[in-house]
Amino acid sequence: MTTLVNRCLDLMCWTAAAPLVRALRKRQLHKQTQEQRDVHRISRLLNSILLAHSDLLS
Repeated sequence: MTTLVNRCLDLMCWTAAAPLVRALRKRQLHKQTQEQRDVHRISRLLNSILLAHSDLLS
């Protein structure tokens, strides 16, 4: 399903709807990037907690 949607968006890039498609893709990319940053930040935080308090967790 997503490949069909992506292909439709690719075709729409060559029409007057190109600015809309570009905005949609930019928003999706921003959301994915923010999620990846959050996951990385949480992972670092959990690792530092594990290192600092490993004696309490075992």
